[in-house]
Amino acid sequence: MVGFCDLAVAAAMYLLFLLLQGRPPVHQFWWAPKKTLYVAEITVILVLLRALMDLLSTRSIIHQIQKLCTDLLLRLTQGYNEMHWGRFVESNRSELSNHALYSAREAAEFYHRCIEFTAAVIIVAAMTAALVYQSPIAACGFAFALSAFYGFHQLFIRNRLQLAAENREISLRMLQKNLADIFSSGKEIRTYGNQAFFHNRIRGQAEQVAASSFRIKFLPQIASSIADQGAVLLFLCIIVAVQLRHGDARQLLSLLAFYFVLSRRMIPLISQISVIVGHIESSYENVRIVDTELNECHKYRACVSPVRQPDSGFVAQIKDVSFSFRKGTPILRNVNLLLREGETVVLHGPSGIGKSSLLNLIAGVSQPATGMIQVDRTSIAYVPQEIVLLDDSIRSNLLFGLPDKSKDELMRALSTAQLAGFVAAQPLGLETSVGDNGALFSGGQRQRLGLARAILRGAKLLLLDEATSALDAENERQILDNLSASGNAVLLVTHRVHTRAFGHRVFKLQGGCLIEEFPQLISDNEQPIIADIEC
Repeated sequence: MVGFCDLAVAAAMYLLFLLLQGRPPVHQFWWAPKKTLYVAEITVILVLLRALMDLLSTRSIIHQIQKLCTDLLLRLTQGYNEMHWGRFVESNRSELSNHALYSAREAAEFYHRCIEFTAAVIIVAAMTAALVYQSPIAACGFAFALSAFYGFHQLFIRNRLQLAAENREISLRMLQKNLADIFSSGKEIRTYGNQAFFHNRIRGQAEQVAASSFRIKFLPQIASSIADQGAVLLFLCIIVAVQLRHGDARQLLSLLAFYFVLSRRMIPLISQISVIVGHIESSYENVRIVDTELNECHKYRACVSPVRQPDSGFVAQIKDVSFSFRKGTPILRNVNLLLREGETVVLHGPSGIGKSSLLNLIAGVSQPATGMIQVDRTSIAYVPQEIVLLDDSIRSNLLFGLPDKSKDELMRALSTAQLAGFVAAQPLGLETSVGDNGALFSGGQRQRLGLARAILRGAKLLLLDEATSALDAENERQILDNLSASGNAVLLVTHRVHTRAFGHRVFKLQGGCLIEEFPQLISDNEQPIIADIEC
C-alpha cells in the first residue's frame, strides 16, 4: 500500500507540474482534477496518507515478527519437553537453547524478509508498469539493467552467501558448546590452571563465527551498492533518452518530477531487494534447523500411557513392568512393587542398574515397554541427586511454579528439610538469591532446598533418588524421621547401608529384578536374605 501510494504521489506531482506550466496532460481522464489547487491538495493528502501508512506498516511488521518468534520459541520448547526421555537426554542442552533462542528468531526474520521481498517486487513491478505506460524505451532499459543485476547476484553472491550461512551455524553451535563447557567446568579449570587451552578453543570458534558473519553482512552490501549506483545511472540515461525523444523542456520538467518521485522509492527498493535476497539466503539455514528440530520432536514424542489410579490403601502399584532405553537387553524386567500409604521403601543396588529408571517410570518421566503402573501422578514429588535450582530467590525455588504460599507454609517445609535455621539467619530471608544453579549454596543445602520444594507440594509419595547423599548422618537421620512422621509414602534410592534401617521394606535391584531383603539383618558383609524375587 505504501508503494502504490508512492506511485500515486508521483502521478500527482507529474500532473501538478504540467498544470503549473499551463500545459494539459497528454492523456485526459474525466475523473482527473483540472485545477492546480485541487491537484496540490490531493498531493498533500497523498503524502500525509503515505506517512501514516508507513508508520502503521512498520508497527504491524514489528508486532508480527515478535509474535512469530514467540510462537516458534514456544513450539520448540514444548516439543523438547514432550520428547521421549531417552532421546532428550542424548541432546546437548546448549544446542537446544541455541535453537530455541537464536534459530527461532532468525527463522522468524526469514519469513518477515520473504514478505518484504514479495511486497518490494510487487511495488517495483507496478512502478515498472507505470514506466512502460510513460515511456516504453525507459522500461526496456530498466528491465535490461535488472536482468544484468540478477545474473551478477546468482553468479557471484548467492552461493558464497549460502556457504557462509552454513559455516556460521556450525561455528555458532560449536561456540555454544565450548562456552557451556568452560562455564560448567570452572572449578577444574581453575584448579588445573589450563585456562589457556579453553580460551584458545573459544578464540578459534569465535574467529570462525566472525569470518562467516563478515561475509554474510558484506556480500549483500556489494549487491546493494551496485543496485544503488546502477539505478541512478539508469534513470539519468532514461531522462536523456526522453529528452532526445520529446525535445520539450517543459515536458522534461514534468517528467523529471515524475521520475524523481519514482526513483526516490524505486532506488531504495531495488537496493532493498538485493539485501533482502542475501539475508533470506543466509537465514534459510535457520528455517531448516527449526523445521528439522520440530520434526524430530514430533518423531520422538513420548507416548503417554493411560493413567490408572492405585487401589485404596496404596500410593503406587507396579505390575510386570519392563523397560529399556533402546532395543536390546532391558534395564528392568517384570518388576512388581506395591507401595502402601505412609510406607518407607528403600531401594539399593550398583550404579547403573536401573534404580533411577524405576523412579522415572513411577514419576511419568519415562514410559514402560510392558506392564502397568497405577499411581496418582498429581500427588508425586521427585527429588533427584543433582538438584537443579533456578537462578532466583529461595522463595521462587521453593514454589517452582506453584501458586504463592504463605511464609508459614514455606518455613514449615524448610523446617522438615532442616533448612529453616539457615534461611532465617540470612539478611534477606526467603528472598536470598541462590545463584546460578545454587552456586552460592553448598551441596547439602541444595539437596535440603530440593527436599523442601518436594515437601511443599503436599505429595502423598516422595521419590528420593540419592537425595540425601550430600548430607551428614545427623541431618539425614532427622530429615528421614521428619518424613516418616509426616505420614507420606517414601521410595528412597540410596547407597548408604545405615540409611536402609529407615525403611519398612528394603529392596535390592539386581539384573533388572527386585529382591526384597530384611532390613534388620543387613550389614556391610552379610549376604541378603531373599524374601521374594519379583521377576
